[in-house]
Amino acid sequence: MSRSSEGPEPPREPNRGETTERIGITCRPDHDVFSTVAARLVERGYAVTFFDAERPVSQPLLTDLALFVSKSTRPASVESLLRAERAGVPTWNSATGVAACVSRFSQLCLLAGVGFAVPDASRSKPAGRYVAKNLYHWNMSPELDGEGDLYEEYLPAEPIDYKYYVVDDGERLHARVLRATSKLFGEKRVVGEADPVDDHVDRIGDLMRRLGMRAVGVDLVRVDDDWYAVDLNPCPSFRDTGLTDALAASILDCLR
Repeated sequence: MSRSSEGPEPPREPNRGETTERIGITCRPDHDVFSTVAARLVERGYAVTFFDAERPVSQPLLTDLALFVSKSTRPASVESLLRAERAGVPTWNSATGVAACVSRFSQLCLLAGVGFAVPDASRSKPAGRYVAKNLYHWNMSPELDGEGDLYEEYLPAEPIDYKYYVVDDGERLHARVLRATSKLFGEKRVVGEADPVDDHVDRIGDLMRRLGMRAVGVDLVRVDDDWYAVDLNPCPSFRDTGLTDALAASILDCLR
């Protein structure tokens, strides 16, 4: 495995059973989850190059890849993903899907389109309490009654996010749900797990199929007996989910 940013690609070292196919991943080589995913891919004979998510990957480097995996949701990594798609380089998550999901307004529309209830959102502050967010998926954590680019109605939910992580390995969907404290009331902490609700997983799977995506994260909150989808992450970290094998299988399926 190697790491790359702009500039000449480092020399390749032969791996056991190496093929001529190289996979590029935009994240740190020591990432908690994707370093292990990369090791699984190398064991299967593929070469893996890590790219800096904060720097666009040049087209010559992209066209050397059998598959481009955008792990990070950053402006440069989204630009690289769009560049790969235009160059005809296969991608794990579709550039069109990721680009749609990074906009807060469009992600709410996408979630509503597959049947989730979502909070009302506007460019203007509502009369009551609200959640301020950045227009895009980066740079700003949600803030209660703060300043932002858009404002969602405040939902009087229990202060726990139900974080759904779903991976499509080509044969079935793998789903895990982590319970985490809400960022609206302090630093996020994972406090346990929950059983996936089948209807929620089906809706997320429908969204993934529509967007040509292999993995996403969706945050749900509960208000009494009602569920609302409040966030959509096209490139989650998958930490603490136990989905490493499913992620590796999903990436391998894209190469078949």
